[in-house]
Amino acid sequence: MQKKDQMQVDQDDHEKNVYSFIPSGEFYFSKGIEAYQKNDLQNAKKYLQRAMELEPMEPIIACQYAIVLGELELYEQSNEVVHKVLNEIDPNMHECHYFLANNYAYMGLYKKSLYHAKKYIQLEPNGEFAKDTLELLNIVSVEGEDEHADTMPLTQYEDEELIERQDEAMHLLEKGKYEEAIVEFEQLIEKHPDFWPAYNNLALAYYYLGKGDLAKEVTEQVLAESPGNLHALCNLVVFLYYDGEDYRSFLPALEKIHPISVDHRYKLGITFSILGEYEKGYLWLHKIAKYVPNDDGSFYYWYSCAAYNVGKEQQAELAWKKLLEHHPDKIGMEPWKFEQRKNSGRDNVDF
Repeated sequence: MQKKDQMQVDQDDHEKNVYSFIPSGEFYFSKGIEAYQKNDLQNAKKYLQRAMELEPMEPIIACQYAIVLGELELYEQSNEVVHKVLNEIDPNMHECHYFLANNYAYMGLYKKSLYHAKKYIQLEPNGEFAKDTLELLNIVSVEGEDEHADTMPLTQYEDEELIERQDEAMHLLEKGKYEEAIVEFEQLIEKHPDFWPAYNNLALAYYYLGKGDLAKEVTEQVLAESPGNLHALCNLVVFLYYDGEDYRSFLPALEKIHPISVDHRYKLGITFSILGEYEKGYLWLHKIAKYVPNDDGSFYYWYSCAAYNVGKEQQAELAWKKLLEHHPDKIGMEPWKFEQRKNSGRDNVDF
C-alpha cells in the first residue's frame, strides 16, 4: 500500500515538472528556412508567416517571408511585405530594393523594376546582390522591347495615337484582314522607325498572306538592328520550320533565353510547342497559365498540345475545354484524337 502511494506521489511530482513548450518566432523561422531549403514552399510560407506574426518587427524574418511569397508568384503580397520593411521596420535594408526590382520585373512593371534596381546599385554598389542587379537591369532593358505597348517602360512609346494604331492594326491581323493590317503597320513604321513591334507584326502579316520571303526579310532587319529581339527570333524560327528550312541552328539561342515577362514567356512557349519541343513549350506556358484570359485561343490551343505531349492529360483536357468555349470550330481537333503531324499547326498558324 505504501509503495503504491509512493508511486502516485512520484507521478504527481513528474507532472508538476512538465513545462509547456511555446514556439518562438525564431523556432518558426528555422522551420521555414528548413522547408525553403527543401523547396517545400507551401510549408515555408506557413512557418515564416507564423514567425512574422510572432516577431513582426524582425526584418530578416519579413524579408525571407517576402522571398518565399515571390517564389510562389504572389508578387503583390511579397511587395507589401517588402514595403513594410522599408517603411516601418528598417529603411536601411537596402536589399529590399533588389527584391522589389525582381518582383516588379516578373509582373511586367519595368519602370518600377528599373527604379528599384538602380536604387539598390546606388546604395550598395558592391553589395551582395550587385552582380545580380546589374544582370537584371540588362534583362529589363531588353524586356522593355515588348510586343505590346502597354507593357513597355513608360519612358518609351507613350504616344497615345501610336498605341491606338498598334491596337487597331493588331485587330485587323487577328481578323485575318492581312492586307489592311500591312498598310497600318507600314504607316506606323514610317512614322516610328524604331518601333520594333510593328516590324514583327508586319512580318506576321506578310507570312499569313503567303509572302514568306518578305516576312523573313523584315524579321532579319529587326534582328540586325535590334539583336536579341525575342519576338523577331521566334518568328524567324517558326517561318523556317513551316517552310521546311533549317531552323535547328537557332534552337541553342532560344534555349538560353529565360524571359521574365508574361508576354515573352508566352511567345517562347508557343514557339517551342510549334516546333514540337513540348517539354520546353509546356515549361513556359504552364508558368503563365493563370495570367492568360480565357478567350485567348492561341494560348489554350498550344498549351493543350504541349500538356498532352508531356503526359499532362488532365491539364490538356481542361485547356482544350477553355479553347472550345470561344472557338467551337476546333471541336474534333483535340491533340489526343489525332497524331500530331509536322504541319498540324500550319492550319492554325494564327493559333
